Amino acid sequence: MKKQLDKLKTKLPPVRVPGKNLVLTARALTAEIEYRAWTNDGKLRHPSFKGLRDPEDTSEIYRLPD
Repeated sequence: MKKQLDKLKTKLPPVRVPGKNLVLTARALTAEIEYRAWTNDGKLRHPSFKGLRDPEDTSEIYRLPD
């Protein structure tokens, strides 16, 4: 996956994220993430990377209402 991400490096972030020493990539890959809940400040609680999704599956991505 690192080789895929290295090809997508960019200087302009698609979303502003605070932090130091970040490596930014263009939005081209979609990850499958499992998590317990959302925190009050909008972060994922106990996230776990499950793998990359097929590009055809991106139309099924959504966030459930709070």
